[in-house]
Amino acid sequence: MPPRPHRSARGSVPAPARTSAARGAGNGSGGEAREVEWQLAAPDLAGVQRWLEQHANLDDLRIEPLPVQHLHDAYLDTEDWRVFRAGFALRLRQKEGGLEATLKGLRSARKEVADRREISEPLPHEASQKRIKALAQATGPVGRRVRDVAGVKPLRVLFEVQTSRSRFAVRGRHAGPPVGEIALDEARFSRANGHRRPMILTRVELEAADPDQATALERLAQRLCAECGLSPATENKFAAGLRSAALEPPRLGDSDRSPAPVQPAIDPATSAGDFAASALRRLLEEWRAHEPAARLGEGAAALHALRITGRRMDTVLGLFKDHLPAAVVKGRPKLKALVDALGNVRDVDIRLDLVTQFRRTLPEEDRQALDPLLRQLELERDAARSGMLRALDTKPAREWLDRLPDQLARSSPTSSRSTRSTGALRVVPDLIRKRYRKLRKCARRLTPESSLREHHKVRIRAKKLRYALEVVAPVYARAADDMLAALHELQSKLGTQHDAGDLAGYLTRLATRPPAGFNPQTLFIMGRMAQLHAREAARLSGRIEKPWRKVHRKRWQGLRSRMEELRDLRSPEAAGAPGQSHAQGPNRH
Repeated sequence: MPPRPHRSARGSVPAPARTSAARGAGNGSGGEAREVEWQLAAPDLAGVQRWLEQHANLDDLRIEPLPVQHLHDAYLDTEDWRVFRAGFALRLRQKEGGLEATLKGLRSARKEVADRREISEPLPHEASQKRIKALAQATGPVGRRVRDVAGVKPLRVLFEVQTSRSRFAVRGRHAGPPVGEIALDEARFSRANGHRRPMILTRVELEAADPDQATALERLAQRLCAECGLSPATENKFAAGLRSAALEPPRLGDSDRSPAPVQPAIDPATSAGDFAASALRRLLEEWRAHEPAARLGEGAAALHALRITGRRMDTVLGLFKDHLPAAVVKGRPKLKALVDALGNVRDVDIRLDLVTQFRRTLPEEDRQALDPLLRQLELERDAARSGMLRALDTKPAREWLDRLPDQLARSSPTSSRSTRSTGALRVVPDLIRKRYRKLRKCARRLTPESSLREHHKVRIRAKKLRYALEVVAPVYARAADDMLAALHELQSKLGTQHDAGDLAGYLTRLATRPPAGFNPQTLFIMGRMAQLHAREAARLSGRIEKPWRKVHRKRWQGLRSRMEELRDLRSPEAAGAPGQSHAQGPNRH
């Protein structure tokens, strides 16, 4: 029996091979589907309806009228747009058949047609009057995802839509199930700010029953445009509803990508405290952007991006602790606890990915032997994710993150020895040099015979230097970029070695007390895998010298010179040159 699909460290859970059913067919117990539909703006629905009635037999298709539907939709999200940031619109739909919750993907796989994920779950019919409460208690694919993403944040109604829908089934010329459905919608959106007159949207939508065989429906959409004066819609109903309610969600970025390093500006007049506060504000926005997708758990990249953001925040707190408000620095242990909880999930993701890669190299008859191990890793990941969600929802952590902007603006620095007005260009070189010296001290002790723990310590020091340098990299331009490239190469080799050694150790420990269901063949192949990865970790121990030379020779010398070059620049005010702009100082060098 093959293992259930899992979330790998470098990808997302593969979507079930299930296609979207026609609108009138219902969705049974709910689940995930792929929705493919053409959305056409229609100023005259009556004219389109007459055209359809006159073309009951069209080419190889038959068009048959279906009963009219009356729909009542409510779109929901949290105050901080967590569902939206996770890449979905959340809809509760009430119709004759009952109440249904749906998560609709915001991104389309194609430009010319809406090709999106759609996850649905029926809710109890008696819950129609308490829709949000019913969703909170749902245990299906929508309810679980919404709870994971929203956490302790309550849902609110964004807007509501009343739709009158005239429907037509599209079938092949011969008897058989529908190939799609045509919907003529007159939608009335609730208005914001007490407007009495609702916004009305008229729309024709053609949805394919089988997204992989939608050619006939595409031709029909093209003919409707040509003969009924229709045109592709410029926005979907969710976007129209947001506009009708005067709501502006945050810009939807790519939550599956690692965030770019934060880049606040530094000039001779920038103080260390102001620079650190600006960096933390930007990183907090990155955290809010990546957290919902990481909570959703459908791709390891979003989790990795959130973890990197947390580490950069911790770097700023550590580097500039003498220049930041006391209340901000006191929250550092809370942030570290969150990063550790994210790391626990990340560790299992990496093991899952390595085991999956090894499984592909086995003969077909041996692959099933690793299924018990994959199931065990899935259980461990579920436990780690539960711990992560609990950590993200703890009151102290949430309050610290929510209060961070005000604390940055109000409080005084932590230390009387160093004021917040100290120039950032004077402070940063010492902070970077301190982290470099710690890395150099560890790296010089390495030999090919050094333990994995000693190599891992160098990796941690390289990471800390890299995160510190990323925060200030734009100031030092190419010198910083060259150093970062060398650090990335060193960290990458050490990371590959650490992952291999970690998996070998994990498999060895697991084999000493195997869980139930691990048969002798499973343990035998686990032994082979552990031996293979242990050899790989040992082989990489002798390949660290070259990337380390790149770091500590020319790259470090160039960066150190550039930092000292800018260190003694003074602000125009301090230099007594009122006619000189701030930008002239660094740019002259």
